[in-house]
Amino acid sequence: MHSIYPLRILHNAPAEEREKLRLHTSLCGVSPPRPRPSSVIDCMKNLALLTLPRMIGAALVACSFQAYAQTPIDVKILGVTFIEAPPGRDKNLVPFAATGDMEKVEVNAIATTRSGLFTQWTNSFFDKGDVRVTAVFPDKTTQSLGQADIASFPKFSTDARSRSFALTLNRLPDKAVTGLIFEGTVPLSVAKRTTKAAQAFDPDRPGPIKLGGVDIKQFKVEGKSVQFQGNDTLLRIKTLSFKLSSGQVVQAERGAWARMNNEHQQTWNIDTAFTRGELQAELYEDMETVRQPVRFVIGRPW
Repeated sequence: MHSIYPLRILHNAPAEEREKLRLHTSLCGVSPPRPRPSSVIDCMKNLALLTLPRMIGAALVACSFQAYAQTPIDVKILGVTFIEAPPGRDKNLVPFAATGDMEKVEVNAIATTRSGLFTQWTNSFFDKGDVRVTAVFPDKTTQSLGQADIASFPKFSTDARSRSFALTLNRLPDKAVTGLIFEGTVPLSVAKRTTKAAQAFDPDRPGPIKLGGVDIKQFKVEGKSVQFQGNDTLLRIKTLSFKLSSGQVVQAERGAWARMNNEHQQTWNIDTAFTRGELQAELYEDMETVRQPVRFVIGRPW
């Protein structure tokens, strides 16, 4: 089977399925709610109607606030992609030139901070968190499936108060499962606020320059692009503009980035050639990476 399913609301599931997962629905001391009849909510088609189970939603809020009172974060599931291979999957022929995973469970979620801003960077680009996945079988036994992957390239809201993230498992047990439990912490980079900074810029003098609290050891200009080289303070640049000698201000777009040990590189592009002028930036202040606790209980959608 290969389909995309909305999140299954467990307290609306049939009584038999609720019983199968009953022992796995206690989160942070919050007891599961009393069952009530209702239809399964299609949260992918109508996000306005998205309501997490009280047992998941309340627990996630309680966990995040308790662990990070300085940066309270709310987490909600947007939907689940559940791709399950047919029986005998190891003997099936793989289609010619097929790429990607033939089997996958992906949980798409959104995190919203009630104070501070989400940034696009974590202290380590290779920090994938420690969310572990457990399979639950019809006979109530369980099996550890290892660590979930965190998808790259999240999306951010315009005000930087919300960001997406996705947890992915690329292999299911050979026997049928009743559900999956994703539990652990997700690294999220946040900043308390932003500040403005400006610095004179001369493309013929390649550094070093200091842009507010950002140390640029050197830079290289190639036509309409400039590459900064420095340390991790480069990660503080939220937006960058270039003020021409004529007084016109041109917004720059972030390009490629790279990191080698403690050396960082960032490329910024504008619509005109760089000349003498002024760099203007909006910088993140008090950046840190928090580890957000999550626990998602996902029912098999068929």
